[in-house]
Formats: sequence, C-alpha cells, structure tokens
Amino acid sequence: MGNKCLVIGDLNIDLIFSKLSRFPEMGSEILAGKSFLDIGGSGGIFSAVLSQLGVGTYIFSEIGNDYFGRFLIERLEEFGVGTDLIKVSENKNTGITVTASYPEDKYQISELAIINSMDFVKPDKDIIENIKHIHFTSYYMMKNLIPKYKEIIKESKKINNSITFSLDPNDDPDDKWNSNLLTVLKKIDILFLNEKEALKISGSADIKGAVEILNDLVDTVIIKLGSKGSLTYFSGKIIEMKAIETDFFDSTGAGDNFDAGFIFGYLKGLDFKSSLKIANICGGKSAGSIGGVGKKERFLQLKKEINLII
Repeated sequence: MGNKCLVIGDLNIDLIFSKLSRFPEMGSEILAGKSFLDIGGSGGIFSAVLSQLGVGTYIFSEIGNDYFGRFLIERLEEFGVGTDLIKVSENKNTGITVTASYPEDKYQISELAIINSMDFVKPDKDIIENIKHIHFTSYYMMKNLIPKYKEIIKESKKINNSITFSLDPNDDPDDKWNSNLLTVLKKIDILFLNEKEALKISGSADIKGAVEILNDLVDTVIIKLGSKGSLTYFSGKIIEMKAIETDFFDSTGAGDNFDAGFIFGYLKGLDFKSSLKIANICGGKSAGSIGGVGKKERFLQLKKEINLII
C-alpha cells in the first residue's frame, strides 16, 4: 500500500474575476483586471494540489459530458490526478462557480445541481486496498451523500482497516448546518474548518470554545483563520500558528491548498508542526496567485520551500 489518497468531493469549473474596479450594483457593469478559468470545487482543487505535491491522488465526483467536463478531465490529468472514478453524465451539466475576488473576501454564484445529486456506489475494493487516506469535501453541497458517509467509512474500513479519514465540510449554502454531521465526525480523524464553519457547527460563541467542543468528536481539529493563521487542537493541546506573509491576489481555493499541504505532510509521516507549516505555505502561496490550482509553474517554487521543512 502506497501513501495514496482518494478524494470524494465536488468538482466544477471556477471562473474567477479579480482586480475588480468596485463592488457590483444592480443594473451596472464593472471591469476586472484579470480573469481565469480553472479546476474548481474543493475536491477538484485539493486533488490537483495534493497530486502536484507528490501524493498519488484519485477523485470520485461527477461531471457532465460537455465542454467544461472535458476541460476538467484534461486539466486534472495534466496535474497527475487519477480520473477513472469520475462519473460522466449525459443528461446533466458540469457545475460552475463564478467568483468575484476582492482583498477582503469574495462573492460567489454557483450552479451545482450535479453535485447535489451525486451518488456513491460501494467503495471499489482494488482502489481502497491501495490507498492510505480518504478526504471528503463539501459535506453540505453533496446532499445525496449526507445519509451515506458513515456507510462509506464503514465499508472502506472493512476492506482496509488502516485507512484514515479527513473532512472539510465547507459552507452550508442553506445556512441550516445539519446536525447529522456531528455523528459523522466521530468517524473522522482530521477535521478542517474555517472560523465561521467552526462556530456554526459547534454552536460555540468563540473559536477556542469551538475547538474544544469539536475535539470531543475528532482527534485533530484544524481551524483556518486566513491572514491570522490557524488554530489547532492536537494531543490535548491548542496550537496557534501564524500565517506566512504574502502579496494577496485571490483567496479562491486557499483553504483547499492548506488542507492538501497538511495531508501531504501527514501521509509523508512528518511531525504535526511540520505538516502545519507546509499547510500554511500552501495556503499562503495560493492566495498570492489567481485560481485555486493555477499554473503548474507555481508548484516548482512551492516544492522548493516545502523541501526546506521535510
């Protein structure tokens, strides 16, 4: 068994506009200084980044048999991601997210019906036997999978009891924060959240309280705080780590890059703090360029910096 990872998550097109002249208003047009078409969805971005860092990665997701779907397959394979588990549907459109990126944050509009209806069959025995880790993304987006997470974990463990699991649930577009997630968290080894998600899911009024509540369910809880760094509960201790300094360009996918950096260190057997440092580098460097995946050239410099830690 190699240090390979299976991603079960969302995959869509990201159309990103940055260097915007102002905030949009109804009935008016604004200009962007830069636009970029890229791999989108937390699952897609995480897969491409982890693969480029050097971990064998497969993704299970669903796309349409259309121009955007073919673009995603070609782009993922360019980044070394295994695409055999992607379902290509004839009667559905590939999902798309349009992002208006500002230094403060971003606005996003998504059409992701194909992700909401995505289903998962029994885990493939040959794949599960040969991977070390499964990463779940966008819990609330993939409505059809919500009742099936515990079954997927159980069946995967039957095939390969040494598999570990991580989850980044991302935002809940319905703002309901389904409490069923708490029962899934008991089966998860590593939980990634941002500050808003941590507060909403835990019901806590402050971030340190949220970490302690969630740690009762998950051994390792990592909360991403953007430019403020990260807050982690691990081995009974709270660890705070500052973000790296970077010239901000676009926050799209920065959290997914952070996740991929940490899982890279985790699967390489690095100590916890080294994995966090790599996560911070990946997240910070992503925010300094457009797109969650971006151009392959950026990974050359990224790997140079990571090699100083390994």
